[in-house]
Formats: sequence, C-alpha cells, structure tokens
Amino acid sequence: MSRKTIRKILAEGGRVPEYTRKKERSSPVTGPFLEIVERWLKGDLKAPAKQRHTAKRIYCRLVDEYGFKGAESTIRKVVARLRGKIGPARESYVPLSASPGEQAQVDWGEAAILMDGEERTAHLFCMRLRSSGACFVRAYPGEKLEDFMDGHRAAFDYFGGVPGECWYDNLKTAVTKVLSGPKRIEHEHFSALKAHYLFYAHFCGAKKGNEKGSVENLVGYVRRNALVPVEEYRDLGSLNEHLLVWCDGERKRKEAKWEKEREALRPPPALPFDCSRTTVAKVGPDNLVRYDRNAYSVPDGHRGANVAIRASWDRIRISLDGELLADHARSREKGRTVMDILHYVPMFEHKNRAVRNATVVRELGGPWEKARLLLDERPEGYRELAAILLLLKEHPLDEVARALEEALSLRSPEAAVVRQILLNGKWAETPPPAEPPESLRGYRIPVPELGIYDRLGRIYS
Repeated sequence: MSRKTIRKILAEGGRVPEYTRKKERSSPVTGPFLEIVERWLKGDLKAPAKQRHTAKRIYCRLVDEYGFKGAESTIRKVVARLRGKIGPARESYVPLSASPGEQAQVDWGEAAILMDGEERTAHLFCMRLRSSGACFVRAYPGEKLEDFMDGHRAAFDYFGGVPGECWYDNLKTAVTKVLSGPKRIEHEHFSALKAHYLFYAHFCGAKKGNEKGSVENLVGYVRRNALVPVEEYRDLGSLNEHLLVWCDGERKRKEAKWEKEREALRPPPALPFDCSRTTVAKVGPDNLVRYDRNAYSVPDGHRGANVAIRASWDRIRISLDGELLADHARSREKGRTVMDILHYVPMFEHKNRAVRNATVVRELGGPWEKARLLLDERPEGYRELAAILLLLKEHPLDEVARALEEALSLRSPEAAVVRQILLNGKWAETPPPAEPPESLRGYRIPVPELGIYDRLGRIYS
C-alpha cells in the first residue's frame, strides 16, 4: 500500500477504507427491462413452486415478446440479483446422518423404457440405507399397495436384513390420514408389514421431501446412470435383472461401509410377508369375477358363488373353500376382461353355436382366428370349431394350436384331421430296433423264387 493509504487507515482509526458507489451503475441493455423482470418474479411468489419462471424462460419471453437483444447470461445475473432482493430468504438445512443399520429411506420414481417396441413408464421402488448408501431398486407396473409391500419384501431380502426405521413421504399406500405434527393414521396393510418385519415408520412433513433427501437423490441418479440410454426390455423381469446387477455394482463401490451396515441390520423373519390383498366377490352369470375395475374368468359351474380373490402385484388367484379355481396374470389396464379358454371349453359341448362370437375364442388369434373365419363360411362350420376346441380337454393349448396350423396348411380344418395330427405327433418317435436272440442271429431266410408263379400260370392257362 502507498503511504497515503496508510495515513487514511490511521486517520480512520484502523478501518480499511472501502469504495462506495454514489449512484447505480447504468445498464443500457437490461435497464429498460428490469421492471418487467421484477414484476414477473413477484408474480411467481403466488404461483405453484413447480410452475415458476426460470432464468431461461424469462430470457425467452423477453426475446419473443419485447425484442430483447442482450445475452442469456446477462439475464441470469439480473434474475439472481432480483430474487435475492424480492424473494424470501433461502432456507438452510442441518446436515443429517445415521448409524449403521439405523435408517432406510423409501420413495417411488418413474422412468421411460421400451417394451414390445413401445415407450412405457416403469415405476421404480427405491430404498437406500442411510449410513452406507447401499440401494435397492425394483420396477413395477404401478404404485399400488401390493407393489409397495412387495418392494419392501424384495429390498429386505436383497439386503439380508431389516433397518431400525424407514422414512417416507405421506403416500396413500402407507398413510390414510395426516394428523397434526408427526402423527399419522397408517394403512392397515402397511401396519401389518411393519409388525411382521419390526421396524418403525417416520413420515416427512408436508412438502418436506428434503427430510429424506438421500432417496430423493437416488431416483434421479438411477434414471441417469442405470437407464441411460433408453433400451428395450422383454418384460419387467428382464428390466429388474438389469437393475439388480446395477445395484450390485453400486453396493460394491461402497463395500467398506456396506459391510459395517450389513452386520448392524436385524435378521429378517424366517417366513416372508404375504404381500397380497384378499377380498370376496361373487361369480357372475358370465363366469367372471370383478376386481380393481377388471374382470377375470373362473371355470363353469360356480355361478353366484362367493369366491376369495387373492391379489398380488402380478397375479390374481381365485379360490373357493380353499380350492384354487383360477390363476391369472394381473392386468393393470382398466376395463379389461382376462379369460382362460379352458374355463369355457366344457360349455361349448352343449353351446357349440356360441363359438362363432365367443370373446374368449376371438382373443386366441393366430390359427384359431383363421380357422374360425374359414369355418364360418360353412353352414355348420361352428360345430367343427367347437369339436376342435373340445380337444383342449385332452391336449395342451399349444399342441392343439400347432396341429390346427398344420391342418390349415392342408386346407382341412376339421376336428378329425386335427385329432389325427395330434395322434401322429404323439407316436412320431420310431422305437429302437429290437435285438434278436443269440440262437437266431446266424439264421438267414432264403430268398423265394418268384418265377414259379409264372410257370404255374402257363400250366393252367
């Protein structure tokens, strides 16, 4: 410093002199637009948090609506300065931690995937152990209670233990009513899950997802690192295999912390939790049972019966007096009718004309649809189609379908032809040649002289 500067400091009692701007610096480019930007930012204070202006959106609006000629970086600086002046002070957070085995955090997320050539949304159940950061991710077709409970069971199996507590948002599959403070009325099935695995549940305050920030970050981390690029999977099973391998890799990166946490987790119970929901429904006159806005078929002969429906995340099992009547893949679409052709085959014995328009027959597709259209041209072709369907009482569906395909190639879609093809296939294998006894192995049968028949013909002619 110069001698003059030191004199000023001494004159001011040791205070370092500061530069003070006497008037605001002119902003020829942004100055005419400051009032507009400030008005937009003040209006954002009343708008939903997720629908407020970003700096980029403000820049785009200024360019489109007011012909702004400046740079986007300039507007970003202006927006940052004005937000600090007109907006509420940014909230500070207290760093949080947990001991090994103490806490896990749970959340749902969504990701785009390809399946059957179409883009679909996979719902990701995410659980992360707070101390080690080890994570578990599993994809489901939705976020129903059955998916939520199955996600816990699969996660505890994957970790080989249960943490002392789990943190959640106030999701409806766990909470039926939010009371004051931390008090909640829990879903009865979720309470049963807690009682089975013996862990405590804590719920974040309203709009306080940061209280479980570890798993909040996991959702985006999975999308960016496990599911980029967007690839095609055969089904949810193959997607979950991919996610499991990814989780193994993440856990290996945290191996030292994971070993400490693994030892601190409480061993899971010997019997896994039953993640299905059970309800009662009545069988309709169409042999259908309604559940979750879909219908599922049962075998003939149970009209009007009250049956038990056991619904898991992927199956619908229907039983009567403890006997399993039907087991269907669960449909997540609404208004669907899921039918098993075997449930209706006995009815075609005395209602053979119904095969012409039976929904369950039309849904078979493939050779069945070809045969239906071909036989429909004959006056009593429905009888042949019913007879072919009755073969399902003796043979599996895929075998009858292959035999029907072959019969169609021969232009003979008749029940007798299909049956014969099935029988031919049953004994298609040639038995191995039998070995003759040792005493006969050297015996040779002489070749007959057939010319004798010519001589006999000349004698008697």
